[in-house]
Amino acid sequence: MSLEKLKSVAEQILGRSPSLKGRGEEATKQALILPMLDALGYDIWSPTEVCPEYEADFAIKKAEQKEKVDLAITLNGIPKIYFEVKSVETNLDGHEGQLARYFNSTKTVTLGILTNGIEWRFFTDTGDPNVMDSLPFHVAKFEAADQGLEVMSRFGKSVFSPEAIRDYATELKYTASIANFLRDELDLKDRDPSENLIRWILKSEKMYDGIVNANVVDRFRPIAKAAITRVIREIVRRSLSAMESEAANSPISQPAQQEIKPEKSQIEAEGTDTVKPIQTTEKELKCFEIAKALFDSSEFSKMSIYDATLRKDVPIELSYKDTTGYFGIYVNKPAWWVARVVIEAKKPWVGFQLEKSVAEQLLPEGYSLLDSGAFAEARVGISSPEDLQQLNKLFAATITKLINERKNAE
Repeated sequence: MSLEKLKSVAEQILGRSPSLKGRGEEATKQALILPMLDALGYDIWSPTEVCPEYEADFAIKKAEQKEKVDLAITLNGIPKIYFEVKSVETNLDGHEGQLARYFNSTKTVTLGILTNGIEWRFFTDTGDPNVMDSLPFHVAKFEAADQGLEVMSRFGKSVFSPEAIRDYATELKYTASIANFLRDELDLKDRDPSENLIRWILKSEKMYDGIVNANVVDRFRPIAKAAITRVIREIVRRSLSAMESEAANSPISQPAQQEIKPEKSQIEAEGTDTVKPIQTTEKELKCFEIAKALFDSSEFSKMSIYDATLRKDVPIELSYKDTTGYFGIYVNKPAWWVARVVIEAKKPWVGFQLEKSVAEQLLPEGYSLLDSGAFAEARVGISSPEDLQQLNKLFAATITKLINERKNAE
């Protein structure tokens, strides 16, 4: 899926949106939403995949009419994404309630989208399963300078993965929440530490033997503030020292007078500053797209794997998780990883969860193994994501190995 194609369609949508004001939700759906779904790879001409006025199992009769989802995307006959569509001029605030009811009533749906064609709000269930979050984990606004299309590309048909979406949303939500909590607790420039923080410190193992009451908390406020300030200063000094060392060893040194500034943090839907999340690149998504195509056309897509936690066999599903060290492709759980890809490096490689001797026997002509690394014993040098198509035997061998290991764990 091309990010440039999404940008081109977004521009077309912005161009035609003024003429749709006052024409209602159906016109918005046809002229603004369906073109974007087409760009994301969904078959908008197939009512079995992109289904307008979808009648789900929860549909009930009201005045002899059934409730219907404005738009649903079904894959292999199973609903996966629900849309609540509003006319282009509608402010979306307060319109997520009906979408939540539909989402919560359909266990197979993992993504809910509230949109007026120009603004897209994405919801999932990062807390209780099948309970839609009250806040969107991502908002794409086509009229904004940062349109949010990079994240939107994660939801294309060729790379659609419920677990990857949920994992990404959880990362965004809780990284922001934890960062805000720590900022509130540890930014002590104009105040003392909170009572909760002091009590937590004093109740830590081997910290304070007596009873922690209000008087003890007051006595330890300046002590805790001094200790926290000292630790933060040590962390800052260590970070600056590491940056200076890295700059000194860099082959291209920056001018001495140039100030190194931190990257501006993202602004989430709730309006709070957050730590910038790991950026999944277009090349990494292409790697998953190829791996998923290999998986979908193989016998594994119809097989099961034993999950000891659930004590039963469950359908095998391919997903991905991006990290600071590699882009991971796995089945069902991140620990059950199939491949780890480093595609943006000077010497790209893909690692498989196989012994090196096994992987060597399955290598196609023209490919060679690299030295084992911390992330994978069997690493194959590649030049582009397309090389993964030639490594299908290694993918198959890894998934087979994982299935057999789970069987033996029964």
